[in-house]
Amino acid sequence: MKNWFDNIRIYHLLIDRFNGGWQVPPKSENVFCGGNLQGVIEKLDYIQGLGFNAVMLSPIFASANYHGYHTLNFDEVDPHIGTWDDYQRLLDTAHAKGMKVICDFVPNHCWYEAPMFQESLLKNGGHHRDWFFFEGDDSDAFVSFLGFGDLPKFNLTNPEVAGFMIEKAERLVRMGVDAFRIDHALGQPHAFLKQFREAMQRVSSDIVVFGEVWAFGIGPQLASQLYFKTDARLQEFMAQETKPFSQDDLQADYVDTIDGVLDFAYRDILLDEVHAGRGIKGNEMLQKKVEEHFAKYPKDFKLVLFLDNHDTDRFLFDCHDDATILHDAIEFTKSLQRPFSFLYGTEQLMTNNPTIFNAEPYADLRVRNCMNWTK
Repeated sequence: MKNWFDNIRIYHLLIDRFNGGWQVPPKSENVFCGGNLQGVIEKLDYIQGLGFNAVMLSPIFASANYHGYHTLNFDEVDPHIGTWDDYQRLLDTAHAKGMKVICDFVPNHCWYEAPMFQESLLKNGGHHRDWFFFEGDDSDAFVSFLGFGDLPKFNLTNPEVAGFMIEKAERLVRMGVDAFRIDHALGQPHAFLKQFREAMQRVSSDIVVFGEVWAFGIGPQLASQLYFKTDARLQEFMAQETKPFSQDDLQADYVDTIDGVLDFAYRDILLDEVHAGRGIKGNEMLQKKVEEHFAKYPKDFKLVLFLDNHDTDRFLFDCHDDATILHDAIEFTKSLQRPFSFLYGTEQLMTNNPTIFNAEPYADLRVRNCMNWTK
C-alpha cells in the first residue's frame, strides 16, 4: 500500500508563477501575475516530458496573496487561478496521463481578513473565538503565525477546528487528490496530524500525507507556537543557541504521526559538501553521510528529497551558478530511488542573487520568478 510514492518524481510549482499564457514573463513582485490552473493543464505534457510523474501545486483556496498561503476561504478556489471545475479537470487530465497530483494544504493559519477570523473578534461578536489564540478574554490581540501579524494561528487542539480542516481536505481526496503536503507541520499538534492522516486514508487507503517540518530561522522565543513530540526535544530546541538543534531528530519524531516529511536534513548534507568545495559526483564522503542519514528512519517512512523549494535559495545559487554541480546533484538524488521534488524553473537554470535570507521584505520573490516559455 502506498508504494506508488516510493520513487515518485514530483514537479513542484507555484500556480501563479507557472503559466498564465504570457509571452514575456511578468516581473516577480508581490502581486498576482496571472498563472492559473488551465495553464498547468496545458503544460502537463511538458512536465511529463521532463521525466516527472507527479505535480505538486501551491495552495488553491481563495487567498489574499499570489502564493496561496494567506487563506481567505476554504470553500472557494482562488478566482485568480480558476474554479472547482478547472481543478477537477486538472486532476482528471493528470490521472489520464498516469500522473499524480499533490495538494499543498495549510491548516495552521489564515489571513486576518478571512470572515471566519473577523467573526471571532469581540468587536464583531466573538463567534467561534476559541478557534484562534487571543492574549486575553477581553482582548482582540491575537497570536499570529511566527510573528507575521496578519496571519492569525488556528487552535488545532480544538476538535471543531480539527474537524473543519479534515472536512475541507476530504473534499479534495474525493475529487482525486493523491497526496498532501502539510505546510508548517511543526506548528500543528501531533495528535491533529495523526487524526488528519487517518481520516484521509479512510477516504482513500493509498493517500500519502507528508509534512514540512523545518525549524530553520525559528528562535526559542516562538517555542510556544510549536508542537514537539517530547519535552526533551523542546528543551533541545530552547538550547539551540549553545548546541546545534538536530533537524534529523526532529524529522524522525514524525515517524508515527504522518507518512513522511520533506527531507531538509538531506538538503543540508548536500549543501555542506557543496559549500566545502567537495562537490557531488564521485564524493564517497557524501554517499556515506546519506546512507547514515537514511538509516535513522524506518524503510517505509517517506523522505521526500529536494534540492530547493520556494522558501529557500535556489540550489544553483549555492553552487555559485555552476550548472555542472546542479546537474550532478539532480542525478545523485535520482540515483537514491526515493521520492524527489524538483522546483519549477530549475530546468531553466533559475537562480537568485543575493540570498533570500538577508531580512529584506519579500526577498523570497527572488526564487519565485515566472516561467519564461520563450526559452
